[in-house]
Amino acid sequence: MSRKIISTPCALLALCLVVAAGAITWTAWDMFGPHRRPMLQGADDTFYYSWLPTVVIDHDLDFTNQLAHGGTIDPVLRDQLLAQPLTATGHLPVKYPPGWALGSLPFFLAAHLLAPPGTTGFEPCYLLAVWLGQLLYAAGGLWLAVKILGRYFDQRTALIAVLAGWLASPLVYYQTARLAMSHSQVFALTAAVFWLSFAIADGDSRARNWCLLGFCAALLVVTRNVAVVYLVMPAVIIVTKLRSFPAAAALAAGAAGPLAVQLAAWKIIFGSWFVYSYGGERFDFTHLHLGAILFSPRHGWFYWHPLLLAAIAVFVAWAWPRREGRAWLVSLGAITLLNAAWPTWWLGSAFGHRGFEGATLFAMIGLAALMQAARASALSRRTLAGITSLAIGWNLMLLALFLTHRIPREQPVPYAAALAAAVRSVHPSP
Repeated sequence: MSRKIISTPCALLALCLVVAAGAITWTAWDMFGPHRRPMLQGADDTFYYSWLPTVVIDHDLDFTNQLAHGGTIDPVLRDQLLAQPLTATGHLPVKYPPGWALGSLPFFLAAHLLAPPGTTGFEPCYLLAVWLGQLLYAAGGLWLAVKILGRYFDQRTALIAVLAGWLASPLVYYQTARLAMSHSQVFALTAAVFWLSFAIADGDSRARNWCLLGFCAALLVVTRNVAVVYLVMPAVIIVTKLRSFPAAAALAAGAAGPLAVQLAAWKIIFGSWFVYSYGGERFDFTHLHLGAILFSPRHGWFYWHPLLLAAIAVFVAWAWPRREGRAWLVSLGAITLLNAAWPTWWLGSAFGHRGFEGATLFAMIGLAALMQAARASALSRRTLAGITSLAIGWNLMLLALFLTHRIPREQPVPYAAALAAAVRSVHPSP
C-alpha cells in the first residue's frame, strides 16, 4: 500500500468504500448463494435480530420460533438454547438487550410493509433493509467522528485519522460484514452522544438537542449495557446546563422510550422490571485479564491492531489537560476494567477485541494528534504514513483471512500463524 494513499483523503475514502463493499458482498453471498443462509452468524446475531420478527410478526416475546426455524444457529447450540429452563413467566431467557433491534426497527417495518403475507422476518428483503439501515448508522457515526475530531484538528487531519483508524481497527469488520451485532451501533451512538454534548456545552440548549441526547444515551445503554461508561463525558461537560426544568424534562422525555422498551421486555420475559439477564455470567474483579485483553494473540486489542497502541498512548497524553479529555480517560479506564473482569475476556468469536468499539474514537483522536505532531519534519510525516500503511495492510490481511475462515475465529492467532495462513492462501500446498 502506497504511503501516498494515507496522505490523500479521497484515496483513503475510496479504499474504505472498496473494503466495505467487498466485506458486505462476501457475507451477503451466503444469502443468495447455493446454501441460502441468512446474513446472521450464531447466537448473538440471531438474538439481536430476533427481537424484530418476534415483536412485529409474532406479536410476542417468545423467541422459540426464531431459534427453531431461523436457520441461523448451529443445530447443537440451537437445541441447547431451546432446552434452557423457562423463566417465571414461561419464556425462554434472553440476555441480549433490545437496543440494536430498536435502532433497526424503522427499516424492518419498511420491509414488512412491502413483504407478502406469511413471511417470517428472515427473508432477504428484511435482512437487506436492516443492513442498509445499520450501514447508514455506521456512516453517520463516522461522519460525527470526523466532526468531533474537527473541533481539535483541521478537517483534513480529522478525516484521514478517522478513515485510517477505521481501516486499522476492529470496526472495519463490525461495520461491514457483521452489522447484526451491537458494536457498530454502539460506536455510532457514542459519537452522537459526544457530538450532542458538545453542541449543548457550546450554548445550543434547545429542547431538541436535550431530547436527542436523552434518546441516544438511553439507546446506547440498552444496545450494550456496559456502554454506559461513555456517558461520563456528557455528565461532566453539561452538568451545569441541566439545572433548568425544561432541559431536564426534555432529557428525560428523550430517554423514556428506549428505557421503557428495556424495562417492559424484562417484565414480560422475566417477570421483573429490573433483571440481570446474563445469569451466571458475572464480572470478576478479583481475576482481571488486563494484559490478555490488550496483548494476547487471542483477540488482544493491541495485538491484533498494533497501530491502536500508539494511538491510545498519544491520546492519553493529549486528553489529560482537557476537562472532556479526562472524562474520556475515565471511560477508557472503565471499559478496559470491565472487559478485563469478564470471564470470557476474549468475547468468543471476534475480530480482534470487539469490546472496545466506542474507545476506537479515542484511538482516532490519538492518531490525529500523532499526525499533527509529525508535521514537524518531512521524515516524521513519511515515517508515520509508512507505519499507518503497514498497519492498515496488516488489518485488511487479517480481515480477508478471517472472512474466509483461514484463521480461527475464537482461538489465539499468533503473528506467525496469521502470516502462514496468508502465504497458504496465495500459494496453497499441492
